[in-house]
This record gives sequence, C-alpha cells and structure tokens, in this order.
Amino acid sequence: MNIIKDKLRIVASLTPEEIEHIKKRFPCKRPNPYFKYCYFQRKPHFFAVWLLPMKGYVYRYFNAMLSFNPANPPLEALEIFNMIEPERWKVSRLDIAFDFLTPYEDSFLLPPPTNIKINRFNTTLYYGAVRSACTVCQYNKQKQLKEVHGIESVPLTRIEFRFKPKLKPITQYEKKDFVKMEGYRFVSNTKELTGLRCLLKSITNGKRDWKTLGRKDKQEISAAVKERTVDMLDLFLEYIEGDIEGFMLDGLSINPTKNEQLHAV
Repeated sequence: MNIIKDKLRIVASLTPEEIEHIKKRFPCKRPNPYFKYCYFQRKPHFFAVWLLPMKGYVYRYFNAMLSFNPANPPLEALEIFNMIEPERWKVSRLDIAFDFLTPYEDSFLLPPPTNIKINRFNTTLYYGAVRSACTVCQYNKQKQLKEVHGIESVPLTRIEFRFKPKLKPITQYEKKDFVKMEGYRFVSNTKELTGLRCLLKSITNGKRDWKTLGRKDKQEISAAVKERTVDMLDLFLEYIEGDIEGFMLDGLSINPTKNEQLHAV
C-alpha cells in the first residue's frame, strides 16, 4: 500500500511585488472568467496559477491560487510555493490517494454506517455528494493508467479522498481535519471473506448496489469486514506515523538539485 497527496489546490494573499514576480516569470497563456491572470501547463507536469480574482469580495480571502500534483510536482509550482512562508498558503482542495496492489474486482470498500450518497460511473464508485466537504472515489487505477496514459501497470486499486475544506493554513492541519476518513474500511482480497465473496464482488462490479441491500446482509458484511480490517483514518495515521505536518509538506521543498535546475531556466 502507498498513500500520496494526489492533488493540492492552495490559496494565499500575495503582495503586489510577489504577484508581479509570478506574472513576469510565467506570462499569461489564456483568459479566465474568474481571474484577471491565469497560467496553465499540462505537460510535462500539470500545474496552474491564477491571480487577481474578478470578484472583489474574494480578496478578503485570497488573491492567488495554485494547483498541482504534489506526488509529482513540477519545479515551476515548487518555485511559486516556496516564494513565501508555507503557513501563508491555505488549502482549498486536497486529494489523498490510497493505492493497493490488488485487482479491482477482488476488492471491496465498506462505507460508514451513515446515509451517504453513492453513485456509480461504469465501474467507478463515488461516495458523498458533489458539494460535500469530502467525497470518496473508488476505481481501477490499473485500467485508468492503461486507457489514459498507455502505461502497463500491476493490478492497482485506488481509494481517493477528495477534501474541499474551509481555508486553513497548510501547516496547521491536524487529525480532526481528516475525520471524514473514519468509518471507511478497505478489503484488499474478498476471497478471505468466506461466504461473502460473490456478494462483495457483485457490489464492486456493479451487479448489486450497497444502498439496496437488506439490513441482514449489511450487518453480516459489516461485522466480517470490521473483524479483518483497519479503519482508514487509523490506516492513514499509522502510515504517516502521526506526522501530519510532515505529510502535508512532504515533497514541497526545493532540494539543491532542483534549485540548480530552476536557476538554469
């Protein structure tokens, strides 16, 4: 298993001098209906920066927004991030991905015992409403790598928590900010659940729907899964050894080699 920050969108209130530095370093590429300035790069590594919101009230919260993939960050995004102190950046979107080396069809995700909204698109499952503070996505990462990027991969199942929090400094995150992970439990191999494998497999593959299962089936599945798995919040905290600040800032600094590459640009 591997856990990464898959997407990070952060905002800050920059000084006029800091804004001008970014504008000179990354000339505007395209217009944007929400910001006066926008620079967008898809390849070789995605990142985007938006400056000066069109709507005046937004300036009470921020005047700059930066988005990139922290698991594979482009040097340009790191340069912008490290222009100012980390505590000045506030998180507006954070995706945390759990990657399991297991075939998608042999896996199962038990949702919390709440009236959560569950939607399906092909084999991908979405938990939570679109506008909720956290949505969870369960999908076949091996298939996605092949279809989107043409990359052959080992069997890989991804559980992705997509947080859309109220703006909070990236350095002030704590356990309570990840509490939405609580209650989710992942089964990497349904073969271990004797007598339930066919039912679990049918839910993952779309032949059955968790929401329409009877109470008896849900109780039996929940009891069996809880006996053999760890809550995903506990799994996350164990993986990062409780160092939340270290996890949030991991990969965001510029090491000497990267710094030399930046100055060579």
